[in-house]
Amino acid sequence: MARVINGINGAFTGKVGTVTGYTRNGGDFMRSRHRLTDNVKSKARVAQQQKITVCNEFTKPFSGSGFFNKSFAANGATSTGYNRATSAIMNQAIIQNPAAALSYPLVLVSRGMLPTAVYASALVDIDGNIAFSWADNTGTGTAKKDDKVLMVAYFPESKEAVYKISEATRKDCTAILQLNSKKGIAETWIGFVSADETNAADSVHTGSILL
Repeated sequence: MARVINGINGAFTGKVGTVTGYTRNGGDFMRSRHRLTDNVKSKARVAQQQKITVCNEFTKPFSGSGFFNKSFAANGATSTGYNRATSAIMNQAIIQNPAAALSYPLVLVSRGMLPTAVYASALVDIDGNIAFSWADNTGTGTAKKDDKVLMVAYFPESKEAVYKISEATRKDCTAILQLNSKKGIAETWIGFVSADETNAADSVHTGSILL
């Protein structure tokens, strides 16, 4: 309840609706009341902004390359590959820990209807590049021997990425991602795109590598 100080046309102290009246240093003031719902909304907004920032840090190295247009098959969608990749990361790969962060094993760098890589792994070769290997599962579902290998290495510290759709194919079972002497911890993934680059497979996270 508010208290009128100098009659009906005077100043007031206390709460009236969404306004609080008060006196300070001889002056009369009013301010909007703080609402709990505003605080709840602001927390949700901050959390969403954090998720967007984390996602954008990961996808920025791919921007303008057209890589996601091939690695995230449209399958009738009208959005860009970059938007499809962003949506996949935002929806399934960001955790609160307590601030927003990427869970790299949950990140997809490719998505589609092709069968995924099986028994996939990655290691550093004698030249300081990343050697990927996998088992040939040609003939499983729509998997074909000429599906092209897709490789990605992301460096969280520098927020840089090295990526390639290789001439190596599903039947080859090995492929090399050239790093050009890059050093640090790299998160790695392997996937496939079809020979005509119109379809893709969900990528597989092949672990963290120290270079």
